[in-house]
Formats: sequence, C-alpha cells, structure tokens
Amino acid sequence: MIIDHFKIPPLRNPIPIGFLGRLQGVDFDDTTLESWKLFVPESVYTINAKNKEIIVNKRLKIHYGGLDNKKVVQKFNSFEIAFFCLDQAEEIEEDKLVELKLACRRTINGEALPYKYVYSANPRDCYLKEAFVNNKNKDGRIYLPALPSDNDYLPKDYVSRMEYVLRNRPVLLKAYRDGCWDVMAGADLVIQLAWIKRAYEMKFHKPVRRVMTIDPARFGDDETVIYAMKNTDIMKAKIFGKQDEVYIANEAELMAQSFRPSVIVVDVIGCGAGVASILRQKSKMWNWKCIIIEFNGTERQKSGVPECFYNRRAEATWLAGEMFGNNEIELTFVDEDLERELNAYKYKFNGDQLIIQPKAEMKLPKNLGKSPDHGDCYIMGLYALQFCTVEHETIHTFTKKTKQRSYMTA
Repeated sequence: MIIDHFKIPPLRNPIPIGFLGRLQGVDFDDTTLESWKLFVPESVYTINAKNKEIIVNKRLKIHYGGLDNKKVVQKFNSFEIAFFCLDQAEEIEEDKLVELKLACRRTINGEALPYKYVYSANPRDCYLKEAFVNNKNKDGRIYLPALPSDNDYLPKDYVSRMEYVLRNRPVLLKAYRDGCWDVMAGADLVIQLAWIKRAYEMKFHKPVRRVMTIDPARFGDDETVIYAMKNTDIMKAKIFGKQDEVYIANEAELMAQSFRPSVIVVDVIGCGAGVASILRQKSKMWNWKCIIIEFNGTERQKSGVPECFYNRRAEATWLAGEMFGNNEIELTFVDEDLERELNAYKYKFNGDQLIIQPKAEMKLPKNLGKSPDHGDCYIMGLYALQFCTVEHETIHTFTKKTKQRSYMTA
C-alpha cells in the first residue's frame, strides 16, 4: 500500500517504516520471527539479522527485537516510523510504550502516514483490558477477539489438549479457550499458595523413592541448594553460597552416604556439569546403586520434551504444579523461601506451547526479586522421582499361636 501510494523505487537505504517486537528479544527470534518466516512469502523480504531489520522489496525497512535490549530501546529516540506491532503485549508494561508511540511520526514526501499501534495479547488483568476490551471502538481503538477455533493453522487436538492441561485452572481455561478477559490476578501462577499450604497437612503411605537434587549457584547472589527427598518430602537440606564443583560434589556425597538415594539429579547449566561428572565417578565406589541424571532446563523437543512445552524447565515446573493441584504432595519441610518461590512461577501460552516466566524476569523487584534456587531444586526433585527405584519393604507377618490341648488334660 505505502510502496504503491508513494511509488517508492528500490533503494540503497530502504525507508524505516515500522517496528515488530516482544518484551524478550529471544522470544521474538524463537517464535514470532519464525511465524513471520512461515507465513510471509520469502520473495518479498530479506532479513538482516545483524542489524535486526526486515527489508521489504528493497524499499521499506522494519526494525525488530526485544524491549529488554537497551540498544533497541535507545534507537526509539531517533526512530521515525509509521507503526509498531507487539506480540504477547500483555507482558509489556504500558510505560515502556511511550517512546515507541512518540516515534510514530514518519512522513514521506511531506505526507503523514496512517499511524497505527497493533497489539496481540492473551487475556490478562492489565492496561489492554481497560483500553480495548472495556472501551472497544472508542477513540479509534479496535478490539478483534480471536479464539482457538478461529485459527485454522492450529493442530486439531489443540483445544482438547488445552482443556486437559488447564483442568485445575478453570479461570485460565476460560480465558485462553473462550477469550474471557475477567482474569483474576494470580490466575497465571503455576502453583497456588493454597495447594502448598494443603501439602503441609497431607500424609501418604506410598512406596518409598529416594532422590537427591542439586541446584548449583550460577551467580554471586544465587544460592546452592541440595535436597534429600523421600518421595515428595524433603528430609535433609544443605544450602550455601556459590562454590566450585568439587566443593559442591563433596557436600553432596556426604549427604548421599547417609541418605542412599537411587537417583541424584543435577542442574547442569553452569558449573553443574562438572558436579555431575564428579559425582558419577564417585558413585562407582559407593556400595549401593545410584544413577546421576543431568537436568538441562533449556532442552527442547529434540531431547524428548513434549510438544506442548517450550522446554524442559516448562515441563518439569508444570509437572510440579499438576502434582500440587492433584493433591499428590506431602511436604513436612516448611521453609519460607521455598514456599515463596514455589508460589512465584508464572506461565503463559505461546501458540500451543506452555512457557514459564524466565528467571531474569523472576529476579525483578516487581516479581520474586531473587533467583528461585529453592523452588528450582525442589521441582527438579519431583521431576526425577519418575526415574527412582522403589525400595523393597520388609513385610512382617504375624500369626496367632494357639496353645494345643494335651490328651492328658481333663
């Protein structure tokens, strides 16, 4: 439309015309940009990945990226564009949009363009609800509801899978399936606080599985957490600051010698790979069988992660939420940090994949304000229970002895 209206020829320096983005640049590159490539014909554009630009017909230029990138945000001050489109806009705070809106001042040959702000969003209790849903068709705002049933490109079983995944979360199911914006704050939490409180009161008699779980500190302000778990309960805990892999492995071995787990799971991102390697060598000398499992939260479908989850971290965190929601957790270990962190994980859907809020966002003061080291460690332990050996219990059978009568007895 713009190219035809202004009869723009191929240019050595195409005219900047718009911005496409998300809150997190990595999410845009991995999902939104891939959708662009899938549906927009390759013949009409080229991508300059270095400069984060999409060149349309050698005539117009669309910038793209994440609002978490300072270099991208700094460009807004000198931007002159006609539109911006934000995917998953419910993730973005309204005050982050000011500079983008002010950048919509592009003119061509002295003629102003029809400036537009376009948002795609899932229902959430945020500024978009008031601006578009409650005040639709006001001041040029247009609200276009879109349900899964309207999208011919989704898998046929998408809705049924969503209904199963959200069976413990009726408010979110109504939002994602039916487009209802009456979403309460906290509805996007993976593990509800009430479920954690309930777990403190539960008592189960189940076959015993023993697992140890290790989350090494990655940064100076993180904590290294080691839990020894009997089924879903924490029996022992060791927590300290950032240390090298040898120190962590030695502390883990001391706990393992007395606890005798059948599985030790280690977060291998960072120094955890070294910890797992050392423990694997040490375990060869132990007088019981123990396997070392490497947990990598960034693993995707090629590593066996189900299609409905964005990565292994999402799979494991959601499994923990399901176990809490289905009342399968017994937790006598009461710890304020663990409780607060378990109640801090948030989730969302991107297409048909479930994503957990990144750690970088969880660390922000408006969210948890710290790394969820205790929560991550416990969630890994719950995930690893499926690989544990069930302990053989000794069953004692008692029979009642009866005194035999002698034939001499009268």
